[in-house]
Amino acid sequence: MKFLLVCILTCTVYTAVTAADTVRICTYNILKFSQDNEDGRIPQFKMIMDSIRPDILVNQEVADNTAGPRFVSEVLTWASFAATPYSDGQDTDNMVVYNQEKFDLVGTRRIPTELRDIFETTLALRTDNPSSSDTVVIYSVHLKAQDNSSDMQQRAREMNALVSTITSKRFAIVCGDFNVYAPSEPALQALLGPTAKRSFVDPLGTSWRRNDAAYASFYSQCTRATTISGCGGGVDGGVDDRFDFILPSSELAPRVITSTYTHVGNDGLARLNSGIDVPTNKKYSAEMVAALKCGSDHMPVYVDMILGDVPASVDDGESVGCLTSHDGAITLPPSTGATYVYAIDGTLVGSVAESNNASRIDGLLQGVYAVRNGIHTTLVSVVR
Repeated sequence: MKFLLVCILTCTVYTAVTAADTVRICTYNILKFSQDNEDGRIPQFKMIMDSIRPDILVNQEVADNTAGPRFVSEVLTWASFAATPYSDGQDTDNMVVYNQEKFDLVGTRRIPTELRDIFETTLALRTDNPSSSDTVVIYSVHLKAQDNSSDMQQRAREMNALVSTITSKRFAIVCGDFNVYAPSEPALQALLGPTAKRSFVDPLGTSWRRNDAAYASFYSQCTRATTISGCGGGVDGGVDDRFDFILPSSELAPRVITSTYTHVGNDGLARLNSGIDVPTNKKYSAEMVAALKCGSDHMPVYVDMILGDVPASVDDGESVGCLTSHDGAITLPPSTGATYVYAIDGTLVGSVAESNNASRIDGLLQGVYAVRNGIHTTLVSVVR
């Protein structure tokens, strides 16, 4: 137990906070939101976002310059958020709202297509250790809707406009409302296919089908079976399409915690042409279901990922920095070899085998834990 005791003593005197951080990104089509088409939806958006608590929120169907200020001041109120500057292109637009305590805005760029701009946002993880800061490039897309051949071809052209100018930075995310009807569509294959110029990964895999009970948990559209008056407009049709995606680059994918990939409002039941409340939703309250139905005809989609680097110890395995977790869990980054988690008394409380993906040890009591991988040990202070 020598390594654990020394680590705990080290933790009391080591003050620099390292920059390994679990970050939540959410994409959400907010249905032609503008001052003139608010329809009283701000309280619904606040309820939804309070339940998700994203660090980065990516929105499509932003219809005027009021969305950013309203979301910053009235929706994402638990931390200091900022919105990207409004960029007015053809049709509706995009925005990114980010937690300023975790990220700095590096820049934005519009990529024109024949219908709507694709919006590029570059964020840098804030850290006291510049060597462990990660830069993430996020693309918000809203491709052509409808399912005939000409629409599919237009979606492919719009995605090719992005691919032709996509970043070479290792950590990139393409997310938003793709309006695709099958994983074989060229617009998806341009990112996920074997000949893609830049390789991206679908955390849920590429074997799904629309309007199929076997893939009910994959669907993000539509929250409503029939049109709802006074809730932003939008379409009906029930929960039978997977339109909304978060696709990380192949370099970022191993840091994605796949188990957290969530379509908010989807309880896994095969509703297909029914809304998210018929039959009664088993996962979300009636109040949350009502907010989701009125807020938009799309569901928010989110996933957690690890940014920054957990620092290595010295060769004897006895010196590391200290990390803090606030959710009763420890998130473990991809690793070479098995990783073990010990309580302060030396009891083994969890372990994971060598993995290319991030994983979590949940249900921990408040206290200090030692995470050991080979000769490297990191202390994590779990706070509830």
